[in-house]
Amino acid sequence: MNPQTACVLVVDDIAENRDILERRLARLGIGSIEQATNGREALAAIERRNFDLVLLDIMMPEMDGFEVLQHLKARGRLTDLPVIVISALSDLEPVVRCIELGAEDFILKPFNATLLRARILATLEKKKLRDHMRDDLARKQAELADARTLQLALVPANYRGHHHGRLISIDIVLEPAREVGGDLVDHFVVGDELLVVLVGDVSGKGAGPALMMARTQALFRGLLSRPDVLEIFRSPERAVDLVNAILCRGNASCMFVTMLLAVMELRTGRLSCVRAGHVAPFLSRADGGVERVLCDTDLPLGLMDADYRYRSTTITLEPNDHLLIVTDGVTEATNPLEELFGEERVEVFMAQPPGDETLGHLVRQVREFESGLPSFDDVAAIHLRYEPGDRLR
Repeated sequence: MNPQTACVLVVDDIAENRDILERRLARLGIGSIEQATNGREALAAIERRNFDLVLLDIMMPEMDGFEVLQHLKARGRLTDLPVIVISALSDLEPVVRCIELGAEDFILKPFNATLLRARILATLEKKKLRDHMRDDLARKQAELADARTLQLALVPANYRGHHHGRLISIDIVLEPAREVGGDLVDHFVVGDELLVVLVGDVSGKGAGPALMMARTQALFRGLLSRPDVLEIFRSPERAVDLVNAILCRGNASCMFVTMLLAVMELRTGRLSCVRAGHVAPFLSRADGGVERVLCDTDLPLGLMDADYRYRSTTITLEPNDHLLIVTDGVTEATNPLEELFGEERVEVFMAQPPGDETLGHLVRQVREFESGLPSFDDVAAIHLRYEPGDRLR
């Protein structure tokens, strides 16, 4: 910190001591110096103005230096306002007490001018570094908050649509564990013939995986502009092959994407799934039975070269069936006993009758299971219901 821009408060009940310290500070080129004769005046001055450093005596009338430190510590001010105690108390006990209360340093009276100069300049330099770190952190947090807003804006809205005599309902949840996450949820209709549902999970945490997620989603969405889009998604493994070939190029960070791509023929309910290292979907049949869609599992996207080929598995949805696709943020949620939420709990959950708040109930169950532990992974899920058309409201 440039001494000329620094503002220092000198607190001492003896005028001569204050004047000596002020002259020393002036020789250092300190730009602004104020004085206080006791602790109450010091606290009032600190409330009124932002200081870069306080030089504080201990033994003063009305309010001593210990009480000043206690007040500042209680208000959380000592994190951004360094205090150097200058006192004639030579015992170790008051020195330790001041440091415990949050003082930056302790100098004995009568002080050595060279030592005083070194301690003041060192303290101001540390404050400058702390201020820069605080401002930089605040800027980054603001940028991450903007990134989170933009990322969540990529999540499509829930969907209700009537197609070929059937009601299609899609509900979505995405909760990043950090400001930005690497989970992907998306859905779109292709030509009133196909419904595409996509859930993915990028390796790692933070901004890099979030960008990888956005790129992956953009690549799948980009296929919609191709003239052969219907042919591509009728064979969903082809869509995954095309996206994987692009993700493998220039992937110096070796990030990968686990993914479940499901494409349903709206006219017939025929559902084709490509599973790239992802959690297998949960299927609840109209009769209440729950089963896993045991798709052939292939490697995550981004790991192999462009020649790698994915496979698809096909089932048929019947009216009143509903499908749940989740990321491992659900199945691998952990409680204080280090137990996993697990796939069996999801299967039990899927045996319950579906509703408009199905995903909300699932997330609440996961959070209750975690019992207040912080989430270490993003939570994402898509719930697809295939119902008779007369249920459309």
